[in-house]
Amino acid sequence: MNLKNTLTVLLLACAPSLFALETIDPAQINPLPAGGSGNLEASLSGYSGNSSENTLSSGGRLDYQANTTLMSLSGDYTRIRTGASQPVHQSWIDGHYVDEFRHGLAAEAFLNYQEDLLRSLANRTQVGAGARFTLDYEQDLRALYLNIDGLHEWQAQRFESQDYWRGNLGLTYKRQISPQARFIADLRYQPKLSDWNNYNVFDDLVIDVNITHSLSLNVGIRNEYDNTPPAFIHHNDTVYETGVRLQF
Repeated sequence: MNLKNTLTVLLLACAPSLFALETIDPAQINPLPAGGSGNLEASLSGYSGNSSENTLSSGGRLDYQANTTLMSLSGDYTRIRTGASQPVHQSWIDGHYVDEFRHGLAAEAFLNYQEDLLRSLANRTQVGAGARFTLDYEQDLRALYLNIDGLHEWQAQRFESQDYWRGNLGLTYKRQISPQARFIADLRYQPKLSDWNNYNVFDDLVIDVNITHSLSLNVGIRNEYDNTPPAFIHHNDTVYETGVRLQF
């Protein structure tokens, strides 16, 4: 069995869910080719914040590009064993629609779902829509996008459920740093519109290095900050990841 087939079997065996990946934007700098594409990923993760465990995360992504429209489905799954207690599951899935109806300006809509019992988050669902602006783009070199959205959030914690409106301000920057490597940064700020002292911040920093045409190695840091967490839950969670991605 060659290296590609071996890694394919490994990734499929490790992936409890079909889809995955934290980022909501493709890793590629240039627009995706027309038609379908995707990837599978497995990574070793280290945590700080509400857990200090090392674990295996897995997931993948599916994209479909048609003219100026990109539709994607992505997510990830992590199973964390914390001492003598039962394993804790974290999962995240996102469906995204982006249509660049005018050069540099796109409409977007999304639906995502998250479970994270380490943060006493039974589930969180967000449905939103807005605009994406291309602030800077040079083929094969760099891309910078600004997202401005409104979203409705339903959140169920251990002892209460609530729903409210949030804003979403996002920045995504992608830069080719060598013929084989690229840097990707994603930042999202989500304030509660009725109480701006209640907000979440998500950020991802990733270096993605091509090993072959379809296989890449990535190293990154993912951070989630909740300004008003439940009692006994840390404000900040940081995940350090090293993984391989198989593209198809």
